[in-house]
Amino acid sequence: MDSAAEMLRMNAQVRSQCSTCGTMLRVELEDIVARHGRDHSLVDRLERCRMIGCIGSTFYLASRTYGRAWTTLLRDPALIASFEARRASTHAAQRSGHV
Repeated sequence: MDSAAEMLRMNAQVRSQCSTCGTMLRVELEDIVARHGRDHSLVDRLERCRMIGCIGSTFYLASRTYGRAWTTLLRDPALIASFEARRASTHAAQRSGHV
């Protein structure tokens, strides 16, 4: 599932998730293809969070259909490590009551 068109053809479900606030939003693949073209890849693609007041970055997740496991569309080891570190610090702050 590398290109948006391939994901669309497979009827994959796509979500974006913010690494800071955790918000998940539905992503319409038709919109992605229309805006960026059929060969556009969501792998290792980051966008700004759309929640008001959040300065986080979102990454993409995909599932082949409803009820199946979600796969994080991150492959770059540096991005993965960055998001895992951010997630750990956010959880630590929540436990201490500083969020």
